[in-house]
Amino acid sequence: MKMTMRKLLTLLSILAIAALGCSPGGAGGGGGFQVTGRVLAVNTGGPPNPQATVQIGNASTTTGASDGLFVLNVDTGASAMTVLHSVFPTFVFTFPPVTADTDLGDFWIGPQTVTVTGSVLDASTLGAVDSATVTFGGRRAVTNASGAFTLTDVAYDPASEFIFFGIVGRVMKSGYIPAEFFVNQSPIGGVVSLPPILIAPVSDPNPPGPPYNLWGIVTLSGGGDPTGTEVTLKQNGTPVRFQNLGSDGRYRFWAVPGSYTILFQKSGFQDLEITITGFTSPDQLIRNDVTLIP
Repeated sequence: MKMTMRKLLTLLSILAIAALGCSPGGAGGGGGFQVTGRVLAVNTGGPPNPQATVQIGNASTTTGASDGLFVLNVDTGASAMTVLHSVFPTFVFTFPPVTADTDLGDFWIGPQTVTVTGSVLDASTLGAVDSATVTFGGRRAVTNASGAFTLTDVAYDPASEFIFFGIVGRVMKSGYIPAEFFVNQSPIGGVVSLPPILIAPVSDPNPPGPPYNLWGIVTLSGGGDPTGTEVTLKQNGTPVRFQNLGSDGRYRFWAVPGSYTILFQKSGFQDLEITITGFTSPDQLIRNDVTLIP
């Protein structure tokens, strides 16, 4: 009888440990796959302050105070995320159903929203490209038969427009080289109407150049993750573009020819400002890689 009771107690202990291992916690939930991402504020270009709450299904977590990052364990098929903030309105984002561990990318929130419209054309034929996926600011849309797309409820702040101008948009479709674009104009009546975005088929021997002309890679002295590095493009000391870098450390700006400086800032490292020289034509591609030191 003593042996039977001992076995029973052991079994109950195993079941209790298993139950604890399946309970919410750790990565903000207990679903089948882990998703990661980053929430950024369009008024500052950095993580929201106060921090935001991210909810996907029954899982929720708080964004990182220094980088805006979040990690959640979510159920298979999850495809929507709610971001709650004490100052900004509630934002709801959608993404493809989760079927594996996934990096969802960046999601922008802010005090206002605008609509971004445009079209995607084949760079070789100038014909409409349908069924292309367009993403910007965490919003996504698919082009119709005419190549047109509409992105609604895109985060915006008129007081920090240069940050909005620095957000990188992307266009993807099977059989085409992925393209990037920037929104380089102010909304009119709450709508930004973009010029056509050209994407090149993989068979095109002369694909169009990238939609940026100032770029580079930021590394940290001694190694480390450059995520959260703030890069500000200035003209005559006034900020005109801004990017909050991801783990690849790449910054990209499109700007008209002129005299500029680029300021690099990251917590724990010295500020670095460089001067752009010889920028006389919009089709130039000027690269400046930098290394930040503690």
